[in-house]
Amino acid sequence: RVAVLSSICPVPSVLLRARGAPTMGFCQMLVGIVAVALGYGGLRLQQAGILDFARLVYNEAYPSGEYPAHLKHGPTAYKRLTSFLPQEDLEKWIETIHEHGHLAGGYPRRPHPSNFGEAFHTADGTCPFLYEVDESGTLCSLFNHIDLITYQIFVGGSTSLKFSVKALMAMITQYMIKLRTPMQDASSYNNTAIDMFKPLMEDERIHAAVREFTGKSIIEPPFPAHVSVLPPGTLLHDHLDQPNFRGMDDPRVPRWLIKVMGYSGLFEQWRIHDCTFLLYLTQQKGGQFFAFADGVYKSPLLFEAHANDVWMGYTGDMWHGIKQVDEWERNPYDMEGKTIAMLSNMSTNPWSMRVLDSEARTWGVYDEERLLSTFKFDEMRAAAQLRYRVFATAEEHEIYRSHSDDTSVEMVVEILLNDLVARGRLSSKDISRDRLSKLLVSEYIRFPTTNSSFPLNYCLVYDFMPAVVQDLMKPHCMTK
Repeated sequence: RVAVLSSICPVPSVLLRARGAPTMGFCQMLVGIVAVALGYGGLRLQQAGILDFARLVYNEAYPSGEYPAHLKHGPTAYKRLTSFLPQEDLEKWIETIHEHGHLAGGYPRRPHPSNFGEAFHTADGTCPFLYEVDESGTLCSLFNHIDLITYQIFVGGSTSLKFSVKALMAMITQYMIKLRTPMQDASSYNNTAIDMFKPLMEDERIHAAVREFTGKSIIEPPFPAHVSVLPPGTLLHDHLDQPNFRGMDDPRVPRWLIKVMGYSGLFEQWRIHDCTFLLYLTQQKGGQFFAFADGVYKSPLLFEAHANDVWMGYTGDMWHGIKQVDEWERNPYDMEGKTIAMLSNMSTNPWSMRVLDSEARTWGVYDEERLLSTFKFDEMRAAAQLRYRVFATAEEHEIYRSHSDDTSVEMVVEILLNDLVARGRLSSKDISRDRLSKLLVSEYIRFPTTNSSFPLNYCLVYDFMPAVVQDLMKPHCMTK
């Protein structure tokens, strides 16, 4: 098999001789790496349903189909405003961030019980889902985002980036002042930050812009709401925000399931319409916002990040992300001593960002108490993101507030199972939860097309390879 695969895509061995490497074809080396990786993880993949997993990754690497008609996309699905606030009012946002002075790193998640789909360690300490790489259940918690994990990690997103696991964690760690988020109970909100930013979030100019864009007169306070900061060398992969449906506010409900609801079109009578309001606070190198506004087969639209500009749109309907800020070489994170197990445990994060000089507007990136790097505020990509739920009538708003017509996980799963049977994808509704999740994601969600002829991230195995193999892979991979 190795000989056959090698003959398909030979690479002159002189390229490897120039590096002092053994005279073997690059494809042979690649086949060997893949064989080792598959041999190491083959048993677990088989137990988890390798055909379901392979179909999921294949559909993401080679997507088919466009946005469903009921999702908002095209030129009416977004709007850009320039010079939105008077300069002194924009300064209030920036001054408040510096007054707050501390930003938590990463995407901290906390485990919580669930009766469906949320990956967590079971009573005997094991993980029943695919993303387990050792006895302790490492990576198990990531199952909540199986759609993004497979697309962003195994495919590398629409740009098909090739990165190691450690490089991934270094490139996606951003910093946030979380004001309101569905991933937290109300008791966990940062009340100090809310009090500081509340006058800014209640700006009637923001509310008027949202009402005009959506054509809906009633708006709820932003949910979620946060200020995010990306240092140089970081980015935000293309992703789809979680849409909103009545009854799905419980943080135990899997995020991928809610996205399937949005794409399927089967739950529109329960949809809560919303609008994302994005206010840029800096004008740094790179860090542009991009969106697949015209379709997942079209090139994404790129919006230059200018301070005091606004982007409004439906991020629960269209794929979007943030380009890399500045150069990868300026990424501040030191991965020495960091293990894959620690990096994959998203409930804790050692990194934080603190203001060093509020007048000079300089910030430090810390690994616990160790200063890793210093940046000027304007070197980083900073923005306020406020997501408003909007309603056309008082009656519609009251149904939402009273919970008189909510969905439930059991109801949603039953509707989706019936639809899968009707589509001929299932002969019966007897299917395990983990296999059902992969089937639902691959059946309903449409991913942006990739710009690579080989849209699989073979660099994922880099951190697990011996040094001699890493030396061969390093020129082709983003590593840390």
